[in-house]
Amino acid sequence: MKQPKYPLAKDTIDNDDKKALAGWILTGERLTMGRLTREFEQKWSQWLGRKHSVFCNSGSSANLLMYAALMESGRLRNGKVIVPSVGWVTTIAPVMQLRGFKAPIMCEADSDTFGLDLNHLEDLLKKNHPATVMMVQVLGVPNKMEEILQLKDRYGFYLLEDSCAAGGSSYKNKKVGTFGDMSSFSSYFEHQFSTIEGGLVSTDDRALYNLMLM
Repeated sequence: MKQPKYPLAKDTIDNDDKKALAGWILTGERLTMGRLTREFEQKWSQWLGRKHSVFCNSGSSANLLMYAALMESGRLRNGKVIVPSVGWVTTIAPVMQLRGFKAPIMCEADSDTFGLDLNHLEDLLKKNHPATVMMVQVLGVPNKMEEILQLKDRYGFYLLEDSCAAGGSSYKNKKVGTFGDMSSFSSYFEHQFSTIEGGLVSTDDRALYNLMLM
């Protein structure tokens, strides 16, 4: 079989990384939610350009955290959520898992970005008046964010931004993950940066940040 010119994923953890990890474990530092975690959250927020970040065990859990925090905030006018037709199962699964939401409303994909189709999105907004829209920045390709934010202003929904496969991408010199009310990232080994397993949620909203911590 011919090898692909650009492999979709490869293991980026080498022997030096493994030795460093083994050495760190032997220092006796706390294994989870310790000093390094807090330092990483702060540095990530500074690099991304957001006020707060919460580190968790995966990008999947990061998506669940976003939905749960929004549901617990008491801000939603209804449980309707528009979700993308192109994404990962854990982009949509929390809508079905959490009782505060109704069945997800699927939005067609844009042929240029693989993200939300703007015409279908506006039709769904007019028809359903959802309180929440979930979007995915697919494989590092940003959605048409200027238009989506215009729709956000017009229809007044909360925007959740799944950026798990797009860390480091930007749209008009603004980093992906800074457009939504909350944004998720994955640091699983196959993504743009790795903590072996892991994920993050970033936001500028202090109240939502505190809910995610809880």
